[in-house]
Amino acid sequence: MAVDKQCKNLYRSPSPAQCMEHYGCIYENNHLITLLVDPADGSITDANRAACDFYGYPLRIFRKLHITDLQADQASGMETFIKHGMPGGEHGRNRVYMDKHLLAGGQQIDVEIHTGMMSMLGKSCIYTVIHDISERVRSEQRLRESEERYRDLVELCPEAILVYSGGMILFANKQSEKMFGKKKKEMIGQRIEAFFSEDYLKSAKYNKLMAWGATVKERFRIEQRLIRYDKRIFDVEISGVPIIYEEEKALQLVLRDITESKKEVERAVKLQNHRHTVAFPLEDKAELEKLYIPARTLSGDFFIFHKIDEERVIGMIGDVTGKGITAALNISALRVLFADCLEVTVDPLQAIKELNQKAMLHLGEDYIAACCFQLDFGAGVLKAAGAGINEFIYVPKDQDSQCLTVRGAPLGMFGNSEFEEITVPFSSGDRFCFYSDGMELLFGTQELSRSYEYLTDKVADASLQDDCTWLNLSIK
Repeated sequence: MAVDKQCKNLYRSPSPAQCMEHYGCIYENNHLITLLVDPADGSITDANRAACDFYGYPLRIFRKLHITDLQADQASGMETFIKHGMPGGEHGRNRVYMDKHLLAGGQQIDVEIHTGMMSMLGKSCIYTVIHDISERVRSEQRLRESEERYRDLVELCPEAILVYSGGMILFANKQSEKMFGKKKKEMIGQRIEAFFSEDYLKSAKYNKLMAWGATVKERFRIEQRLIRYDKRIFDVEISGVPIIYEEEKALQLVLRDITESKKEVERAVKLQNHRHTVAFPLEDKAELEKLYIPARTLSGDFFIFHKIDEERVIGMIGDVTGKGITAALNISALRVLFADCLEVTVDPLQAIKELNQKAMLHLGEDYIAACCFQLDFGAGVLKAAGAGINEFIYVPKDQDSQCLTVRGAPLGMFGNSEFEEITVPFSSGDRFCFYSDGMELLFGTQELSRSYEYLTDKVADASLQDDCTWLNLSIK
């Protein structure tokens, strides 16, 4: 085994020359920013090349500086270095602390300082290694600010928000106190079931949610009825998304109280269903089949028939903007406006023009998609005008169906809109199919001319975002 007798000598101490050679290897050529500081007065006795490059001082200037000259807070003086950086204890225990330093050009940086005592040529000094942590500090500050903004947003949110994992509530915002009837601190660490009756917590959807816990990988939404410990009933829409909370997988749950909105929709559905029981005014002239498919959130489909005389009927099918009770109220307003128009004219084109002006005046930013038609059984003629609902189907007896177009923008959209009217002769055995725009999303044009039974079977399991209405008038 070869031994470097100049560097390793087991029998005598290294010479001063050997010490300086080692000094150059482990200090001067070290890539770490390193200073030697006199513990007596804090003066900098030496700085390696990395320190000179980092701070921007040549070595001759560095050796004239005091450690406090590097501190950004000049008022802190030597006391800060002694308090935080002076190695202490019986064995001169190393110290680590953070401070702000100034470069030669005046730029302020965040540093982490590691200190320890060492002896160099018989003289004690503080061996000081400095790490630039400016980017780390900025990243931590951005993270803190982001977390603070998130917490502010969560606290200001009008919905109850929970962080849920391992069967326990880890976080709750202020709004959750209203739904749970408890202070936030009383909720933390508890299960959701602790605040609600088990009667409705046995649903398959809810149990699946509880079983998923932190294993959910995608966002989800369910509706659940909850009965609180004080017997108050809530219909709740629960939306969830997986998150990382305090370095653990968890679920962020947003609980929206939809109790009143569900009641509103139920009232609107009853009102809508009642309106759709209307019969065709001249039942001896034509047979009416109607298909109404309500969406999950009730929309604004409607249809109206008005008997002009014993030979003529004017009708309209349409869709108003709005959901729930708002849609129902808009339909009521439309019916009143339509009745006013019929005092002036019973021609579909003129009625559409009159309605457009009234909609501009009375419906604000809401608008109506509609198709108005008149059947004259004496003359055997149908007239139709479109305003947003721009097509209908004519099926001559024993012939192929025809899709007919009547152009025109929705009512209330433009004050100067132009509308088209077409005239279609008909005879016994012919059919006319009118439908709202939602039907076009479910069926092709040819399908819409088929039978009531066919359409009913096909939409049996459909889940809709918009109402669908289909009217079939068979001429007798």
